[in-house]
Amino acid sequence: MDVSIFTPTPAFANDMADVLRVFLGNIGVLVNTAGGDLTLTHREECAGNARRCLCALSGAYTAAVEKTGEIFAEPLTEKRYHKRLIKQCVYALMVQCTGRRPPWGSLTGIRPTRLLYMGLEKGETLEEATREMAGEFDVRQDKLALLRDIVTVQQSLPQPGEQDIDLYVGIPFCVSRCAYCSFLSGEVGTGRQLAPYVDALERELAAALALIDEKNLRPRAFYMGGGTPTALPADLLARVLHAAGPFMRRAVECTVEAGRPDTIDPEKLRIIRDAGAKRISINPQTMHDETLLRIGRRHTRQQTEDAYALAREAGFDHINMDLIAGLPGEDLPMFLETLAWSRSLAPESLTVHTLSIKRSSLLHLWEAQLPDGGMVEDMVAAGRQEASDRGMRPYYLYRQKYMAGNLENTGYALPGHACLYNIGMMEETAHVLAVGAGAISKRVQPALGRIRRAPNVSDIDTYIARVDEMIERKRALWLEDWTIGTPGGLFSPRTPEPGAPGRLRASRTHPPGG
Repeated sequence: MDVSIFTPTPAFANDMADVLRVFLGNIGVLVNTAGGDLTLTHREECAGNARRCLCALSGAYTAAVEKTGEIFAEPLTEKRYHKRLIKQCVYALMVQCTGRRPPWGSLTGIRPTRLLYMGLEKGETLEEATREMAGEFDVRQDKLALLRDIVTVQQSLPQPGEQDIDLYVGIPFCVSRCAYCSFLSGEVGTGRQLAPYVDALERELAAALALIDEKNLRPRAFYMGGGTPTALPADLLARVLHAAGPFMRRAVECTVEAGRPDTIDPEKLRIIRDAGAKRISINPQTMHDETLLRIGRRHTRQQTEDAYALAREAGFDHINMDLIAGLPGEDLPMFLETLAWSRSLAPESLTVHTLSIKRSSLLHLWEAQLPDGGMVEDMVAAGRQEASDRGMRPYYLYRQKYMAGNLENTGYALPGHACLYNIGMMEETAHVLAVGAGAISKRVQPALGRIRRAPNVSDIDTYIARVDEMIERKRALWLEDWTIGTPGGLFSPRTPEPGAPGRLRASRTHPPGG
């Protein structure tokens, strides 16, 4: 379906489309252009410091809604609330047309926890901030309870200090490409790029560690992700971890993703353990071999079980497991079977993802076999109940566009096993030096609620050729005078709009899961 959106504020057309997609699925959008199967017309009237927003639909649905809001003098505040008013008007229109109230209400953003934190920063209690969020965004009570639990867990953990720094090492290679993957990772293939990539990575790591010492930063969390780090041969994996060793030996926590069970062997586990990483991820996504084959993961249930046994024998006492709700061909009983099976492997933390179908993935070819949003919602609820039954608590959450049922991804952990890196990255509260193709370094400025970023190029061959430039980008980021940054320059908002759309640049600073 295509929707024509006629609006005097075309800069907000994508935000309106994001709300429409919550109700209508993956629609196409025509901005101020006729020809859509459905037409949304948006008008505004302003008087004094008040704005009247009117939205109307014609075509398959016919309805009109209006809402009023305040006009603010401060430009960033004005933009935030102007966009919010338009989105809420479109949301009210779609509720009226469809009779549906999505679980996250009018929110389409990545980090809904930010709304609670904003309330707390204003001096509200957690309960007051929750009530405000429910009233303004129509978020369902079970989702509000989930957010309260997450914020409560996060507040009980050590908070990153101004001199604390996290280190991310990106390995953008996999042994095969999953059908749902939209990240910029390459397949190992002939292995042509592996050694040159590690050469460049060692150079960038050495410069990053020198910068940490120069700026007297304190290592906090180490995270090696991808891609699949264990897709590297053992000798190259050892070289990368040796290069990161000075940081890892001083860090509070160290994680290495060993996500694909078919890339794990005793030698690689020994290398990871000897380097100082005590936390790894082994991510089956599902127990069903037919699904694994369908989505392009070249491993089996048995290989996952074998990998867990090898990891326990190697001495790992913190393993994370990722599962995906809503995979093609699966129904609720199959997902329940996967949850029960995962219990037998006893991971210390569990991440329950909701399938997200990106245009850059291959999974859109399987849309006819995907479970509907209601079934996926039951899967996600079952995942939360399973985690609770095991004594796990939710500790971080993020959302993506095009998620089945407009749901969420949630990380759960046993007491003492929450991953500090995951929290700092998702809440954007920790400085990160990130090395590797597509890695994004960031320097946070909590007082202004802003961050500065220095992205590395994503193409692997380009990264290898320009690694010295990537090094200089990070030096410039950390040697800048904090007082000279201005909106629109190297600053960028912590979230594009709390509860509003935005790109989750978890790729290469941290991939989903882990």
